[in-house]
Amino acid sequence: MSQHPRRPGSSPILSYEDANQALQTKRMIPFCLIRYPLEMSQMSQSKTISANSDDVTAIELNPLLQRTASSSQTTLIPSSSPQHDGTAATLALVRHDLKPHTPIPLSDVLSRNAVQVSLPILDRHISILQLPNFPASASEEGSTLGKGKGSAPTVAIFPPMERLSGTTLVNLENNAKVAPAWRNRQSIFSSLLNVALGITGSSAIASFYSVQGLIDTLQIFALILSTFFSHGAKPDEHWRTLFLKTIPNTLALNFASSLVQSLILLVVFMSIAGILLFFWSRMTQACYSVVMPEGLQSTQFLKNSWAVAIVTFILTVIYLPLSTMAVHVLVWSDDLWAIPNPYLNGTITPTVDPLGPPDQYRNPLDFCYTSTMLRNEINYAPVVVLLAVICFLGLTIWFPIHLHIAIRRVTPKVDRFTELGAPRSNSDMDREYQRLLGRDRNPLNFLYSGFRRGWATYEAIYLFAKLTTLLLTAVIDPDNCLFRTAARDKVLVARQILLLIAMLVFFTMQCVYAPFMDPVNNASEWFSRLNYVLTSAASLAVALNIPGQDIFNGPVLYVIYIVTYGLSFYFMFINMSVTHRLVKRLARRIDFSIDIFSPRLDLSPTSPHTKRRIWQEALSTLLLTDEDCRIPKTQRMEYKQSRDGEYPPYLLHFAGSPGERHVENLKILREVGAVAYTKAVALVSGPDYTWFRNLEETIQKHFVGPDLYWKPYGVKPRNCTRFFGNSWWIPFPPTLVIRYDDGPELVLSEVRDLEHYVQQNSSEDILRKRQLRMALRALDGQIVRWPYDHIHYVGDRGKFCCCGRRYAAETSIHYQSCVFYIKRDGHVQWEGLDLGSGFDVELTYAKKVQVSGTIIGLTDDYEITEPLARFLSMNEQLIPGSLSYIEAVLHNYRRHLRKECERKRATLSYRFLTAVYDQPREPRGLSESAIEIESDERVRRLMAGNVNIFEITYDRLCAVSKSELATWWYIFWC
Repeated sequence: MSQHPRRPGSSPILSYEDANQALQTKRMIPFCLIRYPLEMSQMSQSKTISANSDDVTAIELNPLLQRTASSSQTTLIPSSSPQHDGTAATLALVRHDLKPHTPIPLSDVLSRNAVQVSLPILDRHISILQLPNFPASASEEGSTLGKGKGSAPTVAIFPPMERLSGTTLVNLENNAKVAPAWRNRQSIFSSLLNVALGITGSSAIASFYSVQGLIDTLQIFALILSTFFSHGAKPDEHWRTLFLKTIPNTLALNFASSLVQSLILLVVFMSIAGILLFFWSRMTQACYSVVMPEGLQSTQFLKNSWAVAIVTFILTVIYLPLSTMAVHVLVWSDDLWAIPNPYLNGTITPTVDPLGPPDQYRNPLDFCYTSTMLRNEINYAPVVVLLAVICFLGLTIWFPIHLHIAIRRVTPKVDRFTELGAPRSNSDMDREYQRLLGRDRNPLNFLYSGFRRGWATYEAIYLFAKLTTLLLTAVIDPDNCLFRTAARDKVLVARQILLLIAMLVFFTMQCVYAPFMDPVNNASEWFSRLNYVLTSAASLAVALNIPGQDIFNGPVLYVIYIVTYGLSFYFMFINMSVTHRLVKRLARRIDFSIDIFSPRLDLSPTSPHTKRRIWQEALSTLLLTDEDCRIPKTQRMEYKQSRDGEYPPYLLHFAGSPGERHVENLKILREVGAVAYTKAVALVSGPDYTWFRNLEETIQKHFVGPDLYWKPYGVKPRNCTRFFGNSWWIPFPPTLVIRYDDGPELVLSEVRDLEHYVQQNSSEDILRKRQLRMALRALDGQIVRWPYDHIHYVGDRGKFCCCGRRYAAETSIHYQSCVFYIKRDGHVQWEGLDLGSGFDVELTYAKKVQVSGTIIGLTDDYEITEPLARFLSMNEQLIPGSLSYIEAVLHNYRRHLRKECERKRATLSYRFLTAVYDQPREPRGLSESAIEIESDERVRRLMAGNVNIFEITYDRLCAVSKSELATWWYIFWC
């Protein structure tokens, strides 16, 4: 970095002390490379940190930030020792404790109008540093710069990163691209709402809540604005009516203004809502009834997940208009009166002339709950009221309650204690909740993923807030049949006071709790609720007839009107990903995935940041872009994984490519952590490998599948009495998962437990019980012999006057045979046989005659009782044929799983991540190490055929790691 020359008319160049003093006195100074890490490193709190692709691909076996007991600052100064070559200065590291200081905002340091900082010693040191010399690398395609002979080949600056043209490592790891607009549910959902959201970089929750918040604001604000017209409006105020009544009600979908319109709209909206509620109930039931399948199977969610978002959004949009019409019908507001409102003059008992002959017309004031004043015409009011009651109970009341229940049932639950039994703090609970949300794939995720922990049901709560506003504005109204005879002014004042209190409560809740995770959504909600309060207060001032009410009823109201609608559309627009990119580009803002100004940032020669950005990303790019190693384009990257991380993930439907295995290794590392991964590598490739391999093969060949036993030592699983179930093996880290027939799931990951598991299932007692279960399993679905007398009571068996049965007659039906069934709780289908957990025996003699296995002497301990032995003897000829088929299917099932594990291990070892991916080294040693531990020819060719790329990558890593200055500079720009 060269010293900044002084320009004519510019501020004088300051020394470091003067610059620091200027910064403390709010003078502006640009950022120049000051002693690193900066004394002002704490100022990074004001820097925008974005979660970009670095967060997704950050795979490190060491912590990113070296945490020390006390923070320290490293100052780069020339060393006093003699220089070796006279041109390069050596650096001594001097540590200074960071004393208490006031952090300086980064915006001040990086301001373009800031005063310049002069660091001549540092500038002089940087100027004498030698630039590293890297060998040129031609691109694979062999393209040239220019045309004709002698053209130089195209040189890749950072090979092999040029292979990522048009894609990213994240896309390659997921083996998926952003879907085009015509089949992307986010873009379709947005187009239905006429909102131009970007296809990339936008999540379903952002699109849902940005538009949903707009609709909520418009609807509640329209309700509050309607209270101004209860105080009377002049007939010639056309523009006032247009802006304060027509437009708000149109945007809020409040169209009904007469009995006929209300009836038509009520029927139309109610029909639509009924159909949507039916499908929504079915879809949500399918969503919250999703369970993690046992065995190595992927979780099956609702296929049309985009339909859940659309139906939910439509229901929340029409919730308030339809509820408004229903409530207006129930209280029979003046919109439904058959005559003009006679109470507008303020009298409690107005005088109205008769409408006609008394034998033909009703009393002029007898207009409540009637659709006509003629006595001989049909009154449709009862039909309308009945429809309104159904609508109010079905949509207004049931929908928010069911929405609240559905969200509560699918929201990730955070345990109060860790797996070690240590209690979690609130911050730990929040981080764990964020982790679970990131793993959550439920189709209802869009309803709660935008809210903080504890506020997942906010959408349902907001519907109740809508209902509260609706009831206050529609029920407590002098222009309905409930309060038409009350004092008009008192009713209006009472309504506005209650409405203001309700709006203040909602506003206070938003200020205190801020339920949204996104600050933009919190700001939008804060302004919306503030506008509700201001509008309610202005309406109360008008209702009280205070002096200067024309100001409240005029300019103040128009200002609130403009601010409410303007900010609503502003926040909707600013929350779009397209807008985010535009603002970032206009502001020339740089976002970092890590806090590069932290004094605890690891800048050592083994910094994980440079290792990841240079070495690890280059290796991943090679594996995922090589024609022989890349993931097949049609392959879906699906994993068997637990919801809360009880056991490691397992890649399903393995297609045989090294790229799949590499991505699976990264996935495992992210889930289990570096310590568990390294420990597992030592187990499967260390000195005890042969012994453990025999143990693993024994489990895979004989003790995987149904009818396996495990009774843990010490604390027993809750609600478990049989200790038999279905088990499956996850090869890395070595883990056995068993789901008991009673339902609980247990994970065995310690070698000691795995040895005990084999011992228990190899004991004579357990083998005998397993054979019994296999024999009974062979009878599943067959007609078996077992006599049974079914006693049937004749007459009414109910109690009569609390004195016992009314009739005591009985009849007995004798059965000789029945159908033998085994009811399962789990489902693992293989070659037509269900291997799932659950072993509840049921004998069906007739359609309504089913009995449990206790009648044949079957117990929870699976001991051979006398009745059970007689049952097996009577049906002995049915067992051998089915038993051989079950054993063959079970053998094929275990062999398939074992072969898939061996195929994965042979394609790319689990040790590759620790021995090659995390160990940068010279290309020669790298190739030898890779060939030694890898047996797949594709991986060997890849490592041997890209020596030049590994050489350039390693040289670049060495050059960047020469000094903390070079390391920080590379992290800053790359």
